[in-house]
Amino acid sequence: MVWNTNIGRLARATAVAAAAIASTSAGASATTIDLSWSGVNGYSAIGSFTYDGASAPTVIAESGAGATKTVQSFSITFFDPAHTVLESGSAVIAGVSSDRFFQLTFNTLTSVVSVLDGDIGGTYIYFLTDLRTPTGSVVLAGSTGFNFFDRRMANAALDTATSINAVVEAAQPVPEPASVLLVTLAFMSLLAFKGQIG
Repeated sequence: MVWNTNIGRLARATAVAAAAIASTSAGASATTIDLSWSGVNGYSAIGSFTYDGASAPTVIAESGAGATKTVQSFSITFFDPAHTVLESGSAVIAGVSSDRFFQLTFNTLTSVVSVLDGDIGGTYIYFLTDLRTPTGSVVLAGSTGFNFFDRRMANAALDTATSINAVVEAAQPVPEPASVLLVTLAFMSLLAFKGQIG
């Protein structure tokens, strides 16, 4: 009779743990957006950012340094007209922005980047923005194209283009430690149960 009672307790404990773990990890998926920009003078940029596709709002809006609301990573590489790398790095790593000027607005339904003020974070020279005209005047998003600047000469854009291409990669499941926890819990329960009946 003790054996049957222990099996019942083990089954209930395992079911409760499995339900709790499943509820915390259901639906998590990393979505990656690949960005590309080409200016009329031959400068270019490629980059990407990631977010949890299961919990993201329709419009992702990030601004400034510190913990982000949705974006988990943002990286960008700038090239000169000869396709030589000018600068490369990440302004957002593990949900934390190192760039006080960072701004990104992205519509997850239309895959349109409507606002971007992006650089490599920390100490940077180059940045891409649609918040400054080619002459360096600060404007509202949508008032100008996406302009590429050397911050040492921020009153004249090196290059300009009207838009940024954003391509959604297939969402990938986020590796969750929950399954490992569940297996460990089941194994520990089995050992404890075995010790009581043996």
